[in-house]
Amino acid sequence: MTLAVLELNDQALLIKNQAGDVFSEPGFALHTGDGIITGIEARRQAWLQPQNVYRQYWRNLNQTELSGDLPWARHHADIAFAQLKTLLSSAGSPEQLVISVAACFDDEQLSLLLGLLSAIPVKVIGVVDSSLADCMYIAGQVHGPREEEKTSLHIDLHLFQSVVSQITYREDSVQITAQRVLPELGAMDIYSLLANHIRNKLVKNFRFDPMDACQGEQAIYDLLPDWVIRFASQPEYGMVIPSPRGDLPVMLYKSEVLELLSSRLNKISSMLRQHSGNDVSFSKNAQMISILTDEFHTTRQFKANQGVDSCFRFADGLLAESDNLHRITSIEMLPAKPEQQPLEIRPPGTATHLLYEGQAWPLTDALSITIKDGRVQLLEKHDDKATAVLVIDGENVKALHRSPQATVELPHIALCGMELFINAYRFELIEVCNG
Repeated sequence: MTLAVLELNDQALLIKNQAGDVFSEPGFALHTGDGIITGIEARRQAWLQPQNVYRQYWRNLNQTELSGDLPWARHHADIAFAQLKTLLSSAGSPEQLVISVAACFDDEQLSLLLGLLSAIPVKVIGVVDSSLADCMYIAGQVHGPREEEKTSLHIDLHLFQSVVSQITYREDSVQITAQRVLPELGAMDIYSLLANHIRNKLVKNFRFDPMDACQGEQAIYDLLPDWVIRFASQPEYGMVIPSPRGDLPVMLYKSEVLELLSSRLNKISSMLRQHSGNDVSFSKNAQMISILTDEFHTTRQFKANQGVDSCFRFADGLLAESDNLHRITSIEMLPAKPEQQPLEIRPPGTATHLLYEGQAWPLTDALSITIKDGRVQLLEKHDDKATAVLVIDGENVKALHRSPQATVELPHIALCGMELFINAYRFELIEVCNG
């Protein structure tokens, strides 16, 4: 029977099937007269149509009646159901599913979630805590008995909350020994502070308030995720904000952002300082915290699909714990078969495709990427009018063409998991097999 793993983090809900296909979209939903549209298209309307876009339905997963005349959604559960159907359909409608969920989902919400999945229908064969899923990978790289137990802190960031988990590694098991949900710190809290910071700069410098018009607000929020990522490699970043009088320049400084976010990040900073060990890890969805906070920049960063990959790798151990469907918070590190046990961490393979917004684009031939008016268009041909034209040549990503105004940052080698930047937009290199 076909199997997939679904990771429920509303910053980037992610599903991967046995064929290796990965699909991801944010937890935004647009209610229209024809139905419910979820993911990036809904996010692009979130500040243009705030009355029709929903973004807290995963945090508030329940069956409380919504206000207004909504033919396609009686409550948040209906909206979540629409997104689950989209994700599972994208993954080829698997027959079996392992779900990875964080501690911010309570027992009532988990029960409701299982009911929604059974109605699709798909058979859920395991439920694992997403922090455990990430950290099982670390345990899998350690061979032989451990002389003493070791603890680590794992940070995960959702749209409207974050989760801090204490992970304990023992000789034959990995266990979550403590967890805390921080409802006052989510990705949208960080983006909101940054958006207001940009607004204040524009008001001061140009007497222009982008928040007076929904188009200006949408433009800022569309670009914010990629702006934050840029601070990983540079202390400042210049951008332009569209306005009725033309593009207005704004300079963001990492030092200003650090000061701006210090009070919001203080609770996590304090918890990490009190941690007796020095082993701290951040999920892919929490990387903006480590990027924006200097004291965390050397901590471990997990890749985007680390948790789902671990669920596939340790599926036998997870299923042994899943007689009754409950969130698994510990697992025995069962020995793998000799022919399957990795003796060393293998390097990632050479990339073949560019991943953007859940779609993989081949790089074996010229791929043209055009960025204009906050939109990204990709075409499988050489277009000299594009912002950049890329191709993989051997082990390198080469720019066959780039616009004189474009900022193109390419990795030194074309390996899976590497990232490249065109202007403020981030793209990931992946390998597609049998596709």
